[in-house]
Amino acid sequence: MIVKRSKAFTLVELLTTIAIIGALLSILLPSLSRVREETKRTVCASNEHGIGQAFYIYAQAGPSVFPMIAQVFEGGTGNMQLFHPADRTSQPSTTGIPSPTVDLWAVVRKSYTVPKQFICPSTPDFPDPARDTTVYFDFYASRHLSYAYQYQHDPNRRTIGVASEPTFPVLADSNPYIKGGLSGASPTLQNDRNSMWRGNSVNHTEREGQNILFQDGHVDFERGPDVGLSGRVAGVQSSRGRDNCYSTHNVNNPVDPGTAKPTATTCNLGDKSDACLVP
Repeated sequence: MIVKRSKAFTLVELLTTIAIIGALLSILLPSLSRVREETKRTVCASNEHGIGQAFYIYAQAGPSVFPMIAQVFEGGTGNMQLFHPADRTSQPSTTGIPSPTVDLWAVVRKSYTVPKQFICPSTPDFPDPARDTTVYFDFYASRHLSYAYQYQHDPNRRTIGVASEPTFPVLADSNPYIKGGLSGASPTLQNDRNSMWRGNSVNHTEREGQNILFQDGHVDFERGPDVGLSGRVAGVQSSRGRDNCYSTHNVNNPVDPGTAKPTATTCNLGDKSDACLVP
C-alpha cells in the first residue's frame, strides 16, 4: 500500500499566509478598538445618568436642590478646594471654602449611589476604596473621580435643583484644565478650543468629546464643550452663543462664551448662565 504524504507549506506560501493574517489584523484591530471605546462611552453615559437620578433623589428628600454643602462664597482667588484631606474624615464647614468634590460625595454618603459609578471606564481611574461610605465626606483622591460637577457657590450663580433650566449642564467628563492636566498658560484656552481637540475632556480616546449630564436627567455625548445656555448681555440684542461648560466668561462679555480656565483653587463665574464643571 502506498501512503501519500501531505504536502508541506513552502516558505513562500508561509510568508504569504503570514502577510494575509497581518493585513487582516491591521484592518480588524482598529475596528475592535473603536467598538471597545464605544462600549466604554455607553457605560460612562449610564454612570452619569445614574448620578443624575441620585441628584434628584437627594433634592426630593429635603433641600429641593442638587448637592451643595457649603454656602455661597465670595469670588476671588482661592474660592474652591478639591479632595482636601481634612474633608475626608471631618464634616466640612458650611461657611468655609466650598468643595465640589464634597458636594458630589454627598449622594454617596446618603447611599443614593456608589463610588464605582463615578468612574469612567475610558480612564485609568478606579473606585474610592471606602468600605463604609457613610463615615466619609469627600473622595480620597482625584484618581477616584472621573467626572466634573457644576460649581454652585459663586454669588453670580443660583443653585441647581429640580426646577432649574432643563438644558443646563450639571455633570460631565472631567475638566481638561484641572484634572486633565491642561492648566496654566500652555496651551491657552483659545488655542486649545481652536485645535483639533476643541477643548474637550481628556477622558475619552483622542479627546473626541465628552458625555454630559443635563439638569433634566438626559446624557449626550457631545463633540465640543459649547453646550451650555445661550446667555444674553445686558443692552446687547444678539446672543453671545452657547456657553463652554469647562470655562468661565467675563461678566457681561458678549464675545467668546469661554474666556478663562478655572484652576484647582479658583472658579469665578461670569453670571447666572455660566456653567463651569470641575474638577
